[in-house]
Amino acid sequence: MARPALAATRAVEVLGYLAAHPTESFTLTELSQRLDINRASLHAVLGTLEEAGYLARHPVHRTYGLGPAVIALGHAALERHRALDYARDEMRSLAALLDLEVLATVRVGTDMLAVGRAGPHQPAPSTLRVGQRVPLVPPLGPVFLAYAEATAVDQWLVAGGLDPAGPEAKRYRGILQTVRRRGFSVALRQEAQSQLGQVMASLARNPRDVSLHTRLQHWLAELEQADYQLADLEPGARYDVTLVGAPVFDARGDVALALWALGFQQPLDGTALARCAERVRGAALRVTHATHGRVPDPN
Repeated sequence: MARPALAATRAVEVLGYLAAHPTESFTLTELSQRLDINRASLHAVLGTLEEAGYLARHPVHRTYGLGPAVIALGHAALERHRALDYARDEMRSLAALLDLEVLATVRVGTDMLAVGRAGPHQPAPSTLRVGQRVPLVPPLGPVFLAYAEATAVDQWLVAGGLDPAGPEAKRYRGILQTVRRRGFSVALRQEAQSQLGQVMASLARNPRDVSLHTRLQHWLAELEQADYQLADLEPGARYDVTLVGAPVFDARGDVALALWALGFQQPLDGTALARCAERVRGAALRVTHATHGRVPDPN
């Protein structure tokens, strides 16, 4: 892999940070501190991005926010990634139907990136906000791995520190089979998940904070050991749900993005949970069909 250019890396960090805070503006000092970039180097990067229109600088407060050129990039990106363009209407309808927040995520390398949301913001910190990434490791993101080849699943397990031949890996393979068969995943509320959400909320403000990244890894490891992903859905049981997700497929049958419903305030019985999950799955399938995607064999 080619060594990344430092200036390009810093520009990506600036744009990524501002994408996670689209309504806010920041001074050079604030961006330097939060991104841990030297002021002089950052000043040059900001100047280049401002001149190109990707940043806008307030003439009095001297703060930087996203510029109009980003809008053109966004429109071009939606033309290329049609699934997300179609998903926006489905997300708004689903959020209104369920009275929940709906999030869209994509896989970017070894991370899961939030790229869209609809519906009411929840008072408790969500796991992700638009523009944020989280490592794609067990138990996160099973909808992205349930349809993947064995090699990709092994890499996912290893990234979570699991032995692909060990008992925990066997449990996760069973979860992936269940997600593939049902067409959706369900995550249950856990203390580790709540702590992880708080860490992600803090990382949104200070993405380069080493102590926060240490805490992130800790709570990911704790969540990995918890009964986070629901395996068996029984009509008479009650479930304290935190996430329900379903995949959108591209023309090759690969997962293009995932839709997630979150913000459940009360436990659901099995029947209500199944109905909610089918609505999330239905929205994802409509996006798949609208973009001529192919749904893989569930077996």
